[in-house]
Amino acid sequence: MPRRPDYCADRIYHSYNRSAQRLPLFREPDDYVFVLRRMKDHAATLHLGVIAYCLLPNHYHFLIRQDGHDPASVLPQRVFNSYSKACNRRYEHSGPCSRDRTK
Repeated sequence: MPRRPDYCADRIYHSYNRSAQRLPLFREPDDYVFVLRRMKDHAATLHLGVIAYCLLPNHYHFLIRQDGHDPASVLPQRVFNSYSKACNRRYEHSGPCSRDRTK
């Protein structure tokens, strides 16, 4: 298993992942809005800057600038943890929405 990177302040990180079981990650326009709102809220709380993002039907990409001590990897982790819970309730599904750990 590859070693996790050392996260340092004032650096930019590319974070991405795709959906589990090749299912759509985002099914409706409200799903995109949910993720964007969570991303904005968590980025402000964690002192992380979102430089760019791309939300596609079956995967996502974030460019994250780490401004504080919280690692950039925490942002997608928190966003998609809450998104998975919301999707599981909404679509009567169980399990994670993403395939693996965020890369």
